[in-house]
Amino acid sequence: MTNNPFNILTMTLLTMFVFSISHAQNKTLDYLIEVNSAFSNTKTLPFWLTANRFGSVPNSDNIQLNTTLFSDFNNQNKSFDFSYKASFIGSLSNENNIFVNELYGSIRSRKIQLDLGVKHDEILWEGLSTSNGNITKSINARSYPGYNFHLVSYIQLPFAKKWLSIKGNYGDYILNDLNAVENTLVHSKSLYFKSKLNSKTALITGLNHYAQWGGTSLIYGKQPAGFKNYLKIITGSSGGDDALETDQINALGNHLGSYLLQLNHQGENTDWSFYWSHPFEDRSGRELMNYPDGIYGLFIDFKNPTRLITHFNTEFYYTEHMSGNYPHYTDEQGVSYTASGMDDYFNNGVYSSGWTYFGRTIGTPLFIAKLPVDGITNGIISGYNRLISYNISFKGFLSPAIQYKTHLSYTKYRGWFNEPPKNDEVLRSIIEFYFNKTPLPFDITIGTAADFDSFSKNNMGAFIRLTEKGRF
Repeated sequence: MTNNPFNILTMTLLTMFVFSISHAQNKTLDYLIEVNSAFSNTKTLPFWLTANRFGSVPNSDNIQLNTTLFSDFNNQNKSFDFSYKASFIGSLSNENNIFVNELYGSIRSRKIQLDLGVKHDEILWEGLSTSNGNITKSINARSYPGYNFHLVSYIQLPFAKKWLSIKGNYGDYILNDLNAVENTLVHSKSLYFKSKLNSKTALITGLNHYAQWGGTSLIYGKQPAGFKNYLKIITGSSGGDDALETDQINALGNHLGSYLLQLNHQGENTDWSFYWSHPFEDRSGRELMNYPDGIYGLFIDFKNPTRLITHFNTEFYYTEHMSGNYPHYTDEQGVSYTASGMDDYFNNGVYSSGWTYFGRTIGTPLFIAKLPVDGITNGIISGYNRLISYNISFKGFLSPAIQYKTHLSYTKYRGWFNEPPKNDEVLRSIIEFYFNKTPLPFDITIGTAADFDSFSKNNMGAFIRLTEKGRF
């Protein structure tokens, strides 16, 4: 984490403030100490040893120490409650590093919560989804600092209490890594509707929206900022005279997001959910001209914690369409025209580091980021965001002391438009075992992972993690 006053001073003071208030209310203080080591037969680790770990694991043989102090909310029924966490990770690898994993304070009423600092997103679908159920925002990259207002749970609407409720968030953040646009700002909001179809079935529809804006570009200089431009970012309006020509034609900044369609069913022996996460980055995506791109997922909870398979998830990815083969272009007079195609997910002309943070893709980890140059990531590899992928994950119970989780993923990268098809294929796998009732004073997790692909050397690796938890 860089020495940005917003990142370090504000969050540290806030955490100390919440810490003092919480202990004045006799809140408990928990701790976690974790030692993790990973290694492989090549210079880099297999994919699933680094992906979806909040950007915390370096992509090389390593030893890590994670120290965490935290206090959770005590009672949902209280008018106001506090929580906080301070988590730091030190890594010994090709590049030794110490960084903030999480550092935040949260205040919650019965319905609304405010988070301030660096806080991880909630892990959904038992951690079995390749993208946490959201193609645009996974748990692959580090969490970035900022604030987030959000509803604690779905709230019933007064005019439709029996069948319709809403949930959403509103937040702003800063990307403080080495970036093609220094101190890029990120605006975030979402809105979801939950419709009760019957006593056992509900339909969720909604969207989340993100926008990169502001900051200082290494190429284009300082980008429009201030409250007037913030209103344009919120509404997706075009830029003014202080914006680049492309942002005067299109929306100011780099906008992206996804629609969600989710069907939940609660049964006697199983609960299941089907979900579709559909990406958009411009008008064509918002109007579904890039259909059928997205994630199609099915999650099953067998509602029996002692089954061999307790939870199951399968996901199919398709992102080849990208609104078709119709690029933006400039005519002979130099006039720019917009077209609907070649969406090139997670890339942008001005914000050329793309939808990445500290070198990791913020959205689905299956979109491969370019290797950093002088520490700066220059976006996603075009063509490695056009793919089809089949994924199967499940977890289960072997004994009271041993549980496991496994993931198998096949992906074919199709390459860019008007270029010879790549058809690069890769099979990625991982299996983990959790030993949580050992005679030792800590829990043990071990696992092995492997990548078999058509474009590089097969990669196999393993890890071991020792975890000690307690309470002061």
